[in-house]
Amino acid sequence: MQKNKLLPAIALLGGAVGFALRKWELATAFEPGTGLPISGMPATITLAVWSAAIAAALFFLCRDCKERLPYDRAFAAEGNSLYLTAAVLSAFLLLASAGAEIVTFPITYQAALSAESSGSRLALTLPPLRIGLCVLGFLCVLMIAGNLYRAKGRGKESLPLLGLCLLFCVWLISDYQGRAADPVILDYVYEVFAIISSLLGIYFIAGYSFQTGKPRRTILLSLLGVFFSMVTMADRHSLADLLRYGFAVVFLTAHAVLLLSEHPAGELPAETEEPEHA
Repeated sequence: MQKNKLLPAIALLGGAVGFALRKWELATAFEPGTGLPISGMPATITLAVWSAAIAAALFFLCRDCKERLPYDRAFAAEGNSLYLTAAVLSAFLLLASAGAEIVTFPITYQAALSAESSGSRLALTLPPLRIGLCVLGFLCVLMIAGNLYRAKGRGKESLPLLGLCLLFCVWLISDYQGRAADPVILDYVYEVFAIISSLLGIYFIAGYSFQTGKPRRTILLSLLGVFFSMVTMADRHSLADLLRYGFAVVFLTAHAVLLLSEHPAGELPAETEEPEHA
């Protein structure tokens, strides 16, 4: 099987199994009354081993992905209707996430007021910032998809890609701000893995636009973002968060497939020949 199908399939199918294992863990590995984790439960161990196995498989399978290409060739998608469909779907997932946040904004704002009275001014800033960045992200993804589909703009120093990085940075801050007081790491560890790996995946995709890309890191972190996003969708998240995890799955899978596909011939930059240090 070609790697542009095999590696995304491992991340997606592995994520589906991880989702089921996380559901099992949530149902059996925590005390009903206190919510504290029960030590040594099979579900917890199985999910941890499964996650490590998927990460190891992706790491070793992308070890020979060394070809460094400019952005327009690495993510060549001219006339690729499947890519365009996936990208537009991911854009609308971000827009729907903004809509879900707007609907719940009065409740979120009241909770933020309470947090601010306890000394956290950041709590009032984050909800509207997330909404604005999701709307901006919607526009950014449409611009990225349009440029790649029409082979326009060539992606050089693409600010839309940085806009997506900013969204995930704010999301990571929001998640930490809401979870910092929770002493049970197993409550939120997979969502932290999902946001960080997705952020790094988008960061390395953006790296192709500003410098010589790093294919192995980009593929590995993008597909880990897909895997962990699917796993944490088993947790109790708001609708807005679930839609953002859905965005990560679709957007990162689509770009990983492009990067793993055969690329059109063309003259490579001189630094392409240099070995990449993982």
